[in-house]
Amino acid sequence: MSGKGVFHDTSRFNAEATRPALAESDTTPIATFYSPQSRRDPEHCDGSMVSDSGRPGREVSRSQRYFTFAAAILVTGVLSGVVGGFTTVLVRTLEHLSFGYDQGPLLIGVRDASIERRLIGLATGCALAGLGWWLLRRKTSVPGLNESIRQGRRFSQVPMAIDALLQVLAVGSGASLGREQAPRLFAAAATELTIRLGSIPAPYRRILLASAAGAGLAAVYNVPAAGALYACGIVLKSWRPVAVLVAVATSCIATVTAWPVSHGHPTFAWPDTQYSWTALLFTVALMPVAAAVGTGFNGLIRRAQPKSPPASWTLLVTIGFAGLLTGACSIWMPQMPGNGKSIIVESLAGGDTLIAVTVAMVLKPVLTALFIRAGAVGGMLTPSLATGVATGASIALLVERLGGYASVPTLALIGGAAVLGITQRAPVFAAVFTAELTHPPPQIWGMLLLAAVGAHWVRLLAGRRRRLAEPCVNSVEAHGDGLIQGHARPRILVKALNRANGL
Repeated sequence: MSGKGVFHDTSRFNAEATRPALAESDTTPIATFYSPQSRRDPEHCDGSMVSDSGRPGREVSRSQRYFTFAAAILVTGVLSGVVGGFTTVLVRTLEHLSFGYDQGPLLIGVRDASIERRLIGLATGCALAGLGWWLLRRKTSVPGLNESIRQGRRFSQVPMAIDALLQVLAVGSGASLGREQAPRLFAAAATELTIRLGSIPAPYRRILLASAAGAGLAAVYNVPAAGALYACGIVLKSWRPVAVLVAVATSCIATVTAWPVSHGHPTFAWPDTQYSWTALLFTVALMPVAAAVGTGFNGLIRRAQPKSPPASWTLLVTIGFAGLLTGACSIWMPQMPGNGKSIIVESLAGGDTLIAVTVAMVLKPVLTALFIRAGAVGGMLTPSLATGVATGASIALLVERLGGYASVPTLALIGGAAVLGITQRAPVFAAVFTAELTHPPPQIWGMLLLAAVGAHWVRLLAGRRRRLAEPCVNSVEAHGDGLIQGHARPRILVKALNRANGL
């Protein structure tokens, strides 16, 4: 969900942003655009423009300012759609090469591949990605995309593009990582390079770059509304009207641009299943389970994440071994390779057994954490969504095993939205993203939102109770040149004081 690669997706597992999305000083209206060679004369009160050389500069007309911004929005959307379609085609090509099949989804390719092909294809592709990351990180580092956008830092287009290509190589080879991070990197880097020479003020450049990141996601999965929500709520963290309008426009343009590849179809086909209002009761019962699973997913990834991106030759071995282990798991569980799409396809089709979906619910986060620990980079949206889908499907199959009835596709989708809302800390985005992926009946859209928001509140209430139940301990405080013993304080306050004091 936000989502999110560990070092570059900058999801909740990374360091918190050190600066708000739009500072109070970043409120320059669009109408104040001016050419990069001119600035306002501080000695005049009429707002006249002077050039950097001291000579009077030409102020750009209002129509030109709006035309420039509108053109930038159009270019951002088209570029994001092009790179989204390119990423989709590249991932499919790599999947076909890795498992030796011609057409159809990855699940069919893995099932038809021999055991040797599963092991060698995954291990080789992941090892090559590890080799690329070693060579890249020896020379430079790739900062987090979201933090770079919020802080207005310039992008390094070449390292970002190489890193995105390596992510595509790993995911296309079958690594248990999401593919959504690569198109976001491509789209933001291409947009930043395009608008760098323009006269757009910094706050609006940040809006365009955040919108490009969301539009790249929208183009890959054909989810324009979710792309706009991702740009505003997760990347930019701003709901200013201009940010919302730009994000919606770019996501829609990108989605339409990518239609020659996506054909305008939802990513997953919704099966012909019977709907019952008893699903509403199961939705409520699923909330605490999804909150626990999502919190466990976050904790597992957080513990697996290295303190800094590994940059030694061992990346070739560790990431290659993670691929080999995933290939071994695919001998018994062919839905394990890839970003989790195979798990979602099987669960929505109702073709898995209770044991299979339960194993998938546990094994998918473990394999994802293994790749993160090995030093790989990728998104977290689809792996966490697949984990939630397996959770919902396992509950539905358990109800059926006990003699009741529950729609497996319905509960699977509801579980996916709820867990994704926990991992991304964005329940509305999770509900919309899940709904746009499948286009279920309208009444299920409401249940997706209810489940995601409900699980989010369950997590908040559980966290609040846990903080209130924290035992009091003796704290230490900085005093002068040394440390003195303080009085009893809650543990969470002690941790904050100790961090401030460098302990």
